[in-house]
Amino acid sequence: MAPEKVIEAAGGVLWRHATGGSGIEIALVHRPKYDDWSIPKGKLDIGEHPVVGGVREVWEETGYTGVPGRPLGEIRYVKDGAPKRVRYWAMRVAAGEFVANAEVDQIMWLPPREAMRHLLPDRDQRILTGVDVDAVTTWPCLLVRHGSAGDRSAWQGDDRERPLDDLGDEQAEALVPLLTAYGIRILLSADVLRCMETIGPYASRAHLSVESEPLLSEAGYAEQPDRALERLLEIIGSGTPSVVCSQGKTLPALLSAACSALGATPPSDPTVRKGGMTVLHLRAASSPQVVATERFDPLI
Repeated sequence: MAPEKVIEAAGGVLWRHATGGSGIEIALVHRPKYDDWSIPKGKLDIGEHPVVGGVREVWEETGYTGVPGRPLGEIRYVKDGAPKRVRYWAMRVAAGEFVANAEVDQIMWLPPREAMRHLLPDRDQRILTGVDVDAVTTWPCLLVRHGSAGDRSAWQGDDRERPLDDLGDEQAEALVPLLTAYGIRILLSADVLRCMETIGPYASRAHLSVESEPLLSEAGYAEQPDRALERLLEIIGSGTPSVVCSQGKTLPALLSAACSALGATPPSDPTVRKGGMTVLHLRAASSPQVVATERFDPLI
């Protein structure tokens, strides 16, 4: 008997700096249907990336646009007889204001420790464990593998000029809402056409340019791995939401080297599927620190 399909949902711990203080406040929403306070969340649409869905649900319930940061875990429970999983991310307030709606009639901003007292202990409450200003003040660097580009052996020209195929074009378009949600401002790519094309649609929508970097190609990294790592660490050290697009043989080694250089344990599986990515969530200290990593496979 096939396992029962899990209902996927996502949400966000929407936060802002406390007025006149050094800490943060987070938003709790009141749902009149259940007469409870909770972290904003909701069911994903079909084919929707969980991070994008979490941002959408936060906006629909609170009126605020949140910029996603580090993952804060997940909860699983059974609702109406069906298993459900809800994933959460920290989300910094970027814009908006609350307007009461059909699902939420009130919102309140509280320090995390105080907010925990209003939440169910077996669900949302544990998502706030450890949440403070240091935990949520992060920026992302997305390491993206280029999308599908057909069969290398069937391409007659210079392999660097091999373009995305139809599936790869779809994967590139699917990245647009995700990169938009993260507020990516720096785009760096191996000097390989299929890498440039993978982040090109987002660059066009965001009115940004893609910088070509030969060091981040398979050939460039193989010849000068130390310089390639230095280049990635330079991007990471900018403190600016960034994306780096490269190839399948380069990304695992580059990701592991970057984690080691920053004093973090590399992911047990650093490979990335075509059209997928690994996200490094970084925090400033005397030097950048990796506080979390996530791997997202392509939805297409």
